[in-house]
Amino acid sequence: MTLTRRQALALLAVPAYAALGGCGSAEWSAVEATRVNLATGNRGGVFVRYGIALASVLRQNLDGVTTRVVYTDASVDNARRVGSGNCQIGFCLGDAAADALAGQGAFDRPIDLVALTRMYDSFLHVVVRADSPIRSVSDLRGRKVAIGPPVSGTRVTAIRVLAESGIDISDITASSPSLNDSADALRRGELDALFFVSGIPNAAILSLSRQTPIRLIDLGALVDPMVAAYGPQYVVGPVPTSKYRLPDPVNTVSVKNYLIAARDLPEDLAYAITRVTFEQQTAIQRLAPEIRQPTPGAAIFTSPLDLHPGALRYFREQGR
Repeated sequence: MTLTRRQALALLAVPAYAALGGCGSAEWSAVEATRVNLATGNRGGVFVRYGIALASVLRQNLDGVTTRVVYTDASVDNARRVGSGNCQIGFCLGDAAADALAGQGAFDRPIDLVALTRMYDSFLHVVVRADSPIRSVSDLRGRKVAIGPPVSGTRVTAIRVLAESGIDISDITASSPSLNDSADALRRGELDALFFVSGIPNAAILSLSRQTPIRLIDLGALVDPMVAAYGPQYVVGPVPTSKYRLPDPVNTVSVKNYLIAARDLPEDLAYAITRVTFEQQTAIQRLAPEIRQPTPGAAIFTSPLDLHPGALRYFREQGR
């Protein structure tokens, strides 16, 4: 059912982080029957692992909502799918989201996206074999490099990192297979390096590290130039040795990451999805262990995306 005005007002009296009820029996969770398609990313990536967990928990806690995980080429693809109505929600890196709003880069027209929350931050992995002579991005000139599919957020970030290192895409042999295929090619010595933006640990890269010693290229010195050139979507992201059996810890380019929706997503549904995302984190964690959960303190900082009114209502109830 759709919440009445009286029922909506009653919600404001609910204490912060009240228990959901395992069967989704709480009044707010009985949203109008609908299908929610969740745009995720490449198999082997964190978008997919977290998305499968979130979709399952949404299905368990929201009466009338059926969820379907949609495998995609990630951020750019997801923004287009949400903008077209093919998917109701999806994951998107902050730099790709900014391009979508402006209708620039990979987008030939603006897409009116909003955010339900800021998620965990993603990390750009520039992966080489441990025995590779490549020590910096500038060393990739003339090399065969996987930079992500054309409609991926990875490609957006990769091209910018290359540019800030003085390398045009024409200076490398660019490859764009799936993440798992790229990891296999690197293991076989058919690729010199692969770029991939993901939460950590990334399952495909972790699996690769267990078969072949790898290194990550340190990108810490590129963060300030990236911010100056493209805006505040980038921060320094430390990657400890333990994540992938690395010989040394590195700093990389970390990118903000959002759960996006179209502006016309029904407010009650947006509220319910946001509430489950935060109040059922234990259940999500059981299904997707080791993946960082979004935090209430950072959730509302979604610039350049507006918060959806339903998400804003939830955060205001929490005193944000």
